[in-house]
Amino acid sequence: MAGGGDDRVVLRPGDGITFSAEPVPGWCSVAAVGRDDAHRLVAITAGHCRQDGSSQIWKVGEQHRGPVGVETDVASTGSVDPIGFPTDEAPDYAVLLLDETKVRGSNTSEPNDRGQRVVLDSIGSLDRGDRPIGIQCAAGRTNGVACTSGDVLVDANLMSSSLLMKPGDSGGPLVRADTGEWIGLSVGYRPTSRGLAAYQRADRILEEVDAQGGVGAGFSLVDTS
Repeated sequence: MAGGGDDRVVLRPGDGITFSAEPVPGWCSVAAVGRDDAHRLVAITAGHCRQDGSSQIWKVGEQHRGPVGVETDVASTGSVDPIGFPTDEAPDYAVLLLDETKVRGSNTSEPNDRGQRVVLDSIGSLDRGDRPIGIQCAAGRTNGVACTSGDVLVDANLMSSSLLMKPGDSGGPLVRADTGEWIGLSVGYRPTSRGLAAYQRADRILEEVDAQGGVGAGFSLVDTS
């Protein structure tokens, strides 16, 4: 149900989430919303944003409408080097279980002031190394939708882009604009030849989630705006 009398909260790529009903800072962003093989509605965000594995989730800006879901035990908090940069040693993701009586999912972000949106049509996979992917766009609670063009550097778990991110954008998606492929999840900064923004690979996230076999396994994107 995407219209008519449907008054549920809409959760989109790049939307902010928080773990408090109060309008406090410290939020993260949603990368993607979809269904798992048990037909549960779930969302994926950054693992380093995770609280205790059972905390309730509110959508930033709509806390007055109540919690929209809860954390699960399907997560990996990633890894950082001694000065705090993300490393490629461990994936960084967390799966949220959404309450479908209160929220519905969308594959389309809110637009920026130029009308640009992030649309997630499929899940992409890139070979390791420098990869030309054309225009790439990210979405996050703080920075909104931002796009650039050029190569990305792909490693085992992470990829690097010349896009910029800000605090609160962690967990938001990176998308190939020409294909609508979700390819990454924002996790921080690391200095590389391809830029500072570090993204967890979406394909590796889903491999890890499938291997755990719990909430989120068999993830497929919702296809409603």
